Amino acid sequence: MLPFPPSPSPRLFKHLSSSSSPTSQDEEEHAIKTLKTALSPEDTLIAEKFHSLMKEHYLSNPRKTALSLSLDFSQIISTVRSISPSIVRHVIAQSSAVRHGIPVPQVLAFFNWASNQDGFSKSPEAYNEMVDFSGQVMMFDVAWYVIDLMKARNVDVTVETFSILMRRYVRAGLAAEAIHAFNRMEDYNCKPDKIAFSILISILCRERRASQAQEFLDSLKDKFELDADRVFGDMKMSGIKPNVDTYSIVIDSLCRCGQTKRARDVFAEMLDAGCHPNSIVFNSLMRIHAKAGRTEMVLQLYNQMKRFGCEPDMVTYNFLLETHCKDENREDVKRVLMLMIENGCAPNASTFNTLIVCVAKFGNVNAVHRIYDIMKEFKYEPNAVTYNTLMKMHVALKSTDMVLKLKKEMDENKIEPNVNTYKVLITMYCDMENWKDAYELCREMIEEKR
Repeated sequence: MLPFPPSPSPRLFKHLSSSSSPTSQDEEEHAIKTLKTALSPEDTLIAEKFHSLMKEHYLSNPRKTALSLSLDFSQIISTVRSISPSIVRHVIAQSSAVRHGIPVPQVLAFFNWASNQDGFSKSPEAYNEMVDFSGQVMMFDVAWYVIDLMKARNVDVTVETFSILMRRYVRAGLAAEAIHAFNRMEDYNCKPDKIAFSILISILCRERRASQAQEFLDSLKDKFELDADRVFGDMKMSGIKPNVDTYSIVIDSLCRCGQTKRARDVFAEMLDAGCHPNSIVFNSLMRIHAKAGRTEMVLQLYNQMKRFGCEPDMVTYNFLLETHCKDENREDVKRVLMLMIENGCAPNASTFNTLIVCVAKFGNVNAVHRIYDIMKEFKYEPNAVTYNTLMKMHVALKSTDMVLKLKKEMDENKIEPNVNTYKVLITMYCDMENWKDAYELCREMIEEKR
């Protein structure tokens, strides 16, 4: 059995042991918890005895440890077989809501004593309450201690456990620590999923941590699908009106997950709510239509963007270029490039890649290489997309030497080949009936991508 600290260090709770009081959010949560954990009259009486004992001990010993309370705790339950998790949860919740200081040492001593009683339930209910309490009083090392205790005692560490911890971290202004907690879930046999992912996004948005929410979303957008209804539902329950940052995060996630219809619905809700969209929102919606070749929808969004007075940025122009290139519409490509220059938008690597793909389609090899030379001249690093496009063009022209030269340059620049790179090269060797090199590349691809 893991030992539990009988009392926190003075450094950890000195700011809580005299006159600290709960926030309005904490008071609201306490009211909800009280409703959720309604006790029988007998259990209510026992819980009140524990709470009164702890309160009196705290008021008379505000700066002392609470080691001597164990005997008094035992006397209270001498007439019952065991203490239930509901009673423990109720006592901790009551203690976190007092207005004349939070009895931190007494709560820790109580939990330590209660959780070590014979027959104490392995339900996570009481443990989760202790994690919440520890987070409320900014003792996150104790919160992790409780979670470690749960694991050691084979108590289920659930998504709810981590949701409580993450919410407390974010409320304390520790968004990075909340994300770290999410990343540690699997260490406790708690698999992070769509629900946990959406909960953390929701918490970050609720606490107006939009930049951290976006960064977290971007880091895992290919692994988890965001539950938009949960995000907005949680914000509504908290009385918080979604702003442009919230909408942009949710719409971007829905678009990347392929939930096009839901993204359009959220966009409509955004407009109905009188929230002014930004370029991120429009670009997210344009992306899905540009990739699907829906030119009319891309242009419709671009025109709507202009009507809202929202300035297009480099991402916007790149999607317009991609759209016109797919349609092989040279005049519109030139027009967009002129607009970029007029509006002071310098091209980026994605712009050059789009142009290379476009001009390669037209079969103008010299123009493709001129664009490639300009790209390098302006210090824009070619990437796998650049090399794949150039090599594919030369494979079609049966220019094997040029393909191998580009592959060598790619290796020298330490650009990692991707599946499309291997596809181009394997196709070339198969066309040459060079089965040995094709087979070797196929093996290399499988090994690399394991």
